[in-house]
Amino acid sequence: MKKLLFGIFSLFLFVGVTQAQVEDPAKALKKVKSLLSTYNVNPVENSDKLDKAKEMIDFAMSDATVGGTYKALQTKGTVYSELAARDVQNYTLAQAQGIDDKFALKAPTAGVEAFEAFKMALGKAEKKYETKDALSGLQEIAVSLASIGNVQLSKKNYNNAFNSLNTILNIRQLLNKNDINTVLEDKEELNNHKFVVGYCAMVSDMKPEALGVFKDLIANDYHEEGRIYSYLFDLLKDDNEGEAMEYLNKGAAAYPENKEILFSKINYYIQKEDYKTLQGELEKAVEAAPDNPSVFSALGNVYMNLFQEEFAAGNNSVADAHFAKSLDYYNQALKLDDSLFDVQYSIGSLYYNKAVEITKLMNDLPISENKKYDAYNKEAKDLFTTGLPFFKKAEGMNPSDLNTLIALKEIFARLDDFEKSNEFKDRLSKVQAGEKITKSYF
Repeated sequence: MKKLLFGIFSLFLFVGVTQAQVEDPAKALKKVKSLLSTYNVNPVENSDKLDKAKEMIDFAMSDATVGGTYKALQTKGTVYSELAARDVQNYTLAQAQGIDDKFALKAPTAGVEAFEAFKMALGKAEKKYETKDALSGLQEIAVSLASIGNVQLSKKNYNNAFNSLNTILNIRQLLNKNDINTVLEDKEELNNHKFVVGYCAMVSDMKPEALGVFKDLIANDYHEEGRIYSYLFDLLKDDNEGEAMEYLNKGAAAYPENKEILFSKINYYIQKEDYKTLQGELEKAVEAAPDNPSVFSALGNVYMNLFQEEFAAGNNSVADAHFAKSLDYYNQALKLDDSLFDVQYSIGSLYYNKAVEITKLMNDLPISENKKYDAYNKEAKDLFTTGLPFFKKAEGMNPSDLNTLIALKEIFARLDDFEKSNEFKDRLSKVQAGEKITKSYF
């Protein structure tokens, strides 16, 4: 019995010693070197050794004493650099085999983490070879990060793409401080890279980062992408309207035919409801984009608003001229594309809004003005009737559009067709209650 108990005790002692070895961060750090050596002999067959090396270095880094040493930081950078390189190799192989869509980066942030480790190792380096190894690690990881960033861009993962590509800029800065110029040496290549970094920041809602990159490019006379001015305008307009307009006007002067800058100005004046200024900008847009129906439609909207302003002010002749121009621009938009819902709806609205204005005049008449009342009533009904086919087409394109249903309900009521008016009143109630109508009435 004593022999048996001694045997059990020995077993527990053996297990305890093994666990202690695993839980020793310094020993885990030493183990990483042999795991990396085995992995590098045959990366394909020994891929699991790299995963084990990551597990070991992560454990070693969890210890404040071990993890703060040059050796641990440099080792972590090496392991994570290999993880990033493996992802690049696997992705390249997957592309060659036509299975790109099935492949995902296993360690999408490994390159960035490798950079952070090498950067800290560089700060801890005391010997020349240590500095050299840390800088060499930074150079190598920059290559992997470029490939990983492009993969993330192709997947539209802009946040991770920003982190990867922006890290390359940080690496370049560190290397340059140490008189090494191997990353993004060409000025044009550097500026294009920065522009992509800024774009990734912008679409990832990283406004300060995007502003920093784009302003730096403008300050350094970057002229390859005119749209950078419209991007700066969009980023600044809510917080600093004056500065935003300065960039937009500077861009318009430098790139008078750039459509993105032009449409940024158009959208700005639409939001401001500055129709007089908008009118001039849109006429420039027609010249710049004669095949774009949205430009003609926007001009139609401008003149419709101008019509309503002048009509309300009693300037009937001017109002009629604006009405005619509005209709003309809408018709030009239809010639380019008659399948546009907004244009069909807008033409209907043009007639509808004029009919509403006439109805207001009619209702303001004294009782004694019977003939004028009848004339106004006939004119209003004619306008409602003329606008009706356009609303019918709009309803056919989008049976659940709230404004179209309101217009149809009102028009049929004005035309004394209460059966159809009630039908659209019912449909309107359903949409307002959250129901989606999929089948058109017409």
